[in-house]
Amino acid sequence: MKKFLLALCAMIFCFGLEAQAQVYKFNATNFAYRVNDEGVWSEWSDWEDCQILVVINLDTADIDIYSSEPQDFSIYDASSSYYDSDGGEQMDLKCVDANGIRCGVRVRVQSDGLVQLYVDYSDISYVYCLQER
Repeated sequence: MKKFLLALCAMIFCFGLEAQAQVYKFNATNFAYRVNDEGVWSEWSDWEDCQILVVINLDTADIDIYSSEPQDFSIYDASSSYYDSDGGEQMDLKCVDANGIRCGVRVRVQSDGLVQLYVDYSDISYVYCLQER
């Protein structure tokens, strides 16, 4: 999975978001969420099982999450990947959702190889555990 994150980073930065790239498909197997109540984040919820298709399309700079309420994000900026304090490699993406609301999307590969995708708004965050299809 680190190859995926490195390839994603390289494609975005070497060729730009408009370049011909690849489409990455994942199955989300679990998700959790937390909410922000007046500036204080709750603890993450318990993990819930799911079977959700997640598609990262570098050809169109889009991320699509096919949950019961589909989530569509357009990437407009990306950081280079870096290692976080837990030893996982992460890339931060700035996105706009289908309603025109800005949010952050983080792709993280934990040190044990688990891939997670975070969607961060000012009032709620979601995390999905991903398995490559």
